[in-house]
Amino acid sequence: MEFRHFQKLSASSKNVLAFWSYNWLTLSGNPPYLLLPSTGWDANWNTGRGYTQGRFRGKDMVYLEAEYRFGITPDGLLGGVLFANGESSTEIGSKKFEYLAPACGLGIRIKLDKFSRTNFCMDYGWGLNGNGGFQFNIGEVF
Repeated sequence: MEFRHFQKLSASSKNVLAFWSYNWLTLSGNPPYLLLPSTGWDANWNTGRGYTQGRFRGKDMVYLEAEYRFGITPDGLLGGVLFANGESSTEIGSKKFEYLAPACGLGIRIKLDKFSRTNFCMDYGWGLNGNGGFQFNIGEVF
């Protein structure tokens, strides 16, 4: 299940609050370990900025993220983003959501095409216990 919502802060502003919920649930059966929901294993490899791909894995995963997208230059060539996310996967033994893994970060957007509004995205995220790293995208993360 996936949900996305984008809210402009005012009619005259291009700044946006963006919200993303990505929930991967196993309804029945026992999928092989490497096919279980995991950090960064969504269709576009974007969940869990601030953690290494595959860092958290379980039979079910719940993921929430919020971004504040803003312009840096008036012509829209450069923009920025501040983000925060949290994810939880069911534990293998108890099959319960026991821990929340929060992360936050910031990024730069460089406009590649003003007609399609395609950006080159360069983000850095910080997670718990020294986790962190860069993530690059063409287009927005969500």
